[in-house]
Amino acid sequence: MNRVLPVSWTESEGRAHVGGLALADIAARFGTPLVVIDQRHLENRLARFRAAFGPATGLTYAGKAFLCGALVRLLARDGWLVDVVSGGELELVRRAGFSMENVILHGNAKSAAELERAIAYGVGRIVIDHPDEVNDLRRAAAAVGAGHRPDLLVRLNVDLTPETHEKVRTVGPGTHFGMSPAVAASVARRIAGAGEWCLAGVHIHAGSQIRDPALFSRVAAAAVDFVAPLRLCFPETVELDLGGGLAAPYRVGEEVPSPRRYAEALMAGLHRSGAEARLGAYRLIVEPGRSVIANAGLTLYTIHARKPLDGAGEALAVDGGLSDNPRPSLYGASYEVLNVSRASGEADRTFRVVGRHCESGDVVAPSAALPGDTEVGDVLAIPGTGAYVFAMSSRYNGVGRPAVVFVRDGAAREVVRRETDDDLLACDLSLGGPGAARGARPVSAAAVRPSRAR
Repeated sequence: MNRVLPVSWTESEGRAHVGGLALADIAARFGTPLVVIDQRHLENRLARFRAAFGPATGLTYAGKAFLCGALVRLLARDGWLVDVVSGGELELVRRAGFSMENVILHGNAKSAAELERAIAYGVGRIVIDHPDEVNDLRRAAAAVGAGHRPDLLVRLNVDLTPETHEKVRTVGPGTHFGMSPAVAASVARRIAGAGEWCLAGVHIHAGSQIRDPALFSRVAAAAVDFVAPLRLCFPETVELDLGGGLAAPYRVGEEVPSPRRYAEALMAGLHRSGAEARLGAYRLIVEPGRSVIANAGLTLYTIHARKPLDGAGEALAVDGGLSDNPRPSLYGASYEVLNVSRASGEADRTFRVVGRHCESGDVVAPSAALPGDTEVGDVLAIPGTGAYVFAMSSRYNGVGRPAVVFVRDGAAREVVRRETDDDLLACDLSLGGPGAARGARPVSAAAVRPSRAR
């Protein structure tokens, strides 16, 4: 369980603590659902990746896993780059004061507005995902009229057949990211020949939640094999962006490679493919996301109902679910469930933990072992939810997104506030959003209370 939980997790007096604070008290203070990030765990992960790869590697955080201003400032402090995939992520990073030179813009369907904004903001690199994107960039640069030109990387799609869930596999036949080696080579020659942009290197990302270190070695070799015959298209030092994808543990007993093992596998692939002899000077870039943030985070829920299910045991209904964590419904993701109000209680009964949404598939955990005296009002914790949970949250059923709290050394800091009803309705022009009809006023609850029959 220690591999799944945040590093500062402790239990005392029958309650669970993270960052020196009782999780039940954090829930009472900030409400639930609530995403709690152990800042010390996060900082330790950033340091472990740096120790594994050394100062020369361009460590790049994959922002799609989880992004907020507080995290961006930690990344800047520790010398990381940030990978973004949309104008919204780009804007968040910019407003956090991050150096745009250290931003990489990805995306398989970048809009003209996003490309223009990236150029205007001075992002360091843009990943070319399809052949027409070179022309899109040319038009964006003309529209902006600025002198800055980001460096370019071509995204390569090769058949590496990663052993992971098909919905998080991003290379191989049928996947819609990047270009085949032949098409990518043609694009590389076209960029280099035109001389308008610096073709800095190549990008490969095989997928997510990868447990086999040998796959990372094959990724490295594929990058070298692609660049070597095109070496004159690239600058003196070519960038090999080998993506991310290192797995994180979600359940007890799951084994995943360490950052050091991940680094060793990549280096082994570069060595076996003769990178130094065939390429000369090169710079390695890697883009971990899930493996940085997943186990630093957990989600807190309050139990609102305990009820028997006809022939199927008992259910615990909590105040969140599908809208704040769609992964169980999307991928069949499986998590541990802990009652942090009764941390010392024996887990002697099995419950189905369900969410509050109007979907039969809104099941947080189909079979969770918890104390038999678990009751309404108790707080449940779902560890391992730092990655692809808050980032994928929605407004389904009109339920606002949860707040996010960073905890460290006995202090809790709210870094993302809870989404309110006003936030949910802000874009509805008929209900008080920008440009709504003048004179419209919110109606109080008292005004709509039904009158008693006389």
